[in-house]
Amino acid sequence: MDNIMKRTLLFAMAAATMMSACGGSDSKSKGNATVSDSTEVRTVECVASGDVVYIDLDYIMASSKLYASEGKSLEAKVKSFEEKSITTQEGWAKKEQSLAAEYNKLQADAAKLEQDYAKGLITTLNAQQKQEELQTKGNSIQSRMTALQNTVQSEGQKLQEEERALGEEQMVLMNKFQNLTRRAIDQINADHRYKMILNAVSVVDSDPTLNISDIILKKVDELYTADNSAE
Repeated sequence: MDNIMKRTLLFAMAAATMMSACGGSDSKSKGNATVSDSTEVRTVECVASGDVVYIDLDYIMASSKLYASEGKSLEAKVKSFEEKSITTQEGWAKKEQSLAAEYNKLQADAAKLEQDYAKGLITTLNAQQKQEELQTKGNSIQSRMTALQNTVQSEGQKLQEEERALGEEQMVLMNKFQNLTRRAIDQINADHRYKMILNAVSVVDSDPTLNISDIILKKVDELYTADNSAE
C-alpha cells in the first residue's frame, strides 16, 4: 500500500528522440532555424551537423492544460488517499497495541492469582470468582482481537482497491500526456528542422536557447483543447 504514496505525477519519461534536418540534411555550416508561433519566435542555433535540441517533460507536464484540468485534481485525490491510509493504519496499530497491553495484564493477573492461591493468601471460593472474571476479560479481548482482524481485512481490501483505481487514473493521465507530447513533437518537427530532440534529463549541459519546451507546450495545449472540443 506504500507504492502509490511514493508516486508522483511529474516523473521523468523516456527520452523522445527523432531524426530530422536543420535547414536541410546536407547543412554543414552554422545558421539559424526559426520557429514561429502566434506568441513567440524562438531562434535555435544550428551546430555543424544540424540541430540537437531538448525538452523538459516535467516542465511541460506541470505547465500544461492537461495538468491544470486533470492532474491537479488527481494529485489532490492521491494526497487525500495517502493521508487516509496512514491515519487508518495508525488507528489499527494503536488498537492492536491496546489489546496486547490488556492481554499482557490479564496474563500477569492470572499468574499472581495462581501464586496467591498457592501461598494460601486467598480462599478457594475467591480464587474461583477471580478466575471467572479473568476468563470473561480474556473472552472479551479475544472477541475484540477477532473483530479488529476482520476490520483490517475488509477495510484493507477497500484501500487496496482504491489504490489500484488511483494507479490506473495516474497511468491514463500519463498516457494522455505521452500521446499529446508525441503528437506535438511530430507536428512541430514535421519539416525535420531538428535532427534530434532529447529529454532534458539526459542533458548534462547545454545552451538554454536549445530548450524548445515552450514550443512543445504550446502545441500540447492546442491539441488538448482540440481533443476536448471534439468530445
